[in-house]
Amino acid sequence: MSRARRSGGCTFAIDPSLDCAHATPLWTAAANPCLLAAVIEVSGPRLDLSRVKYRAVVAENVCHLLIDLPSGTLQLLVRGADVLRGDALSIVPQVDLGRPLDPQLREIRRLAKLVDGVTEGENDQRLARLVDALRVGDALREGASQRDIALGIYGGDWPGDGEHLKSRVRRMIPLACALVRAGPRAVLAGRI
Repeated sequence: MSRARRSGGCTFAIDPSLDCAHATPLWTAAANPCLLAAVIEVSGPRLDLSRVKYRAVVAENVCHLLIDLPSGTLQLLVRGADVLRGDALSIVPQVDLGRPLDPQLREIRRLAKLVDGVTEGENDQRLARLVDALRVGDALREGASQRDIALGIYGGDWPGDGEHLKSRVRRMIPLACALVRAGPRAVLAGRI
């Protein structure tokens, strides 16, 4: 049953089945720089869709695949025979050199981790540790003592029960020095 709505002197027919809250998502590379184009191959590492929450729309050998991850959605435009036949797909990403590369490469890394079975929670803990180490490095550069670092970054009592806080700062100092020496590329490449 459609309703009529009047706006600015015009009358529009509204179809309640076209509610945007229930619409099927479709996306294009022009609208989303993070869209990752991919093809289905016969062999290679496989993405197990039974392990993730996803939505898919298949039309004429093309699949719009939206994978829900803790850090946000991964949007794929997949081409290939038998798209979504079974739960495991061998997906090969395709980089479009006519679009910004950084968003595409970031999404390729996310897809690779998903295929490898690495959960984003594991990566988040690693990143939080690296951020703490960078803060320790900044404090060392400013001339802070281990006590100052512990109380300023982690809080609590110095040295703490069983000296755990002191030990934590001592472990962070070599990591902070390694991060500063290696630079951001080593971190992004996963070498640290």
